[in-house]
Amino acid sequence: MSRESFEQRLPYNARGKYYVCEDCLDCDLCRETAPTIFGRQDDEGASFVKKQPETEEELSLVRESLEGCPCEAIHDDGDVFDWSLPPATKRPAWRVGLAEKPACKHCQPRPWWKFWG
Repeated sequence: MSRESFEQRLPYNARGKYYVCEDCLDCDLCRETAPTIFGRQDDEGASFVKKQPETEEELSLVRESLEGCPCEAIHDDGDVFDWSLPPATKRPAWRVGLAEKPACKHCQPRPWWKFWG
């Protein structure tokens, strides 16, 4: 976790400890794991934290999402930084439609014999 990832957070995140940065490739894992916490921003094609966890169960689901995120786009250090500063304005080319969305190597289809390798 770093200031760089915090500066690259998506602007739709609810303020607090957990946030999603622009590395999200919209694999849907976090939204399936914790649907009350994570939402989808259709224009960006990415997930975001729509509400910070309030219960132990929600906290457990967020941690599971953070650990399972194949792109490491979910972070848990938002309480260390100043939310009044806007996110960085420099956006990846694929986020603004100037390039193809990169493929997530963890989400690529692969033969069953390479699944555990």
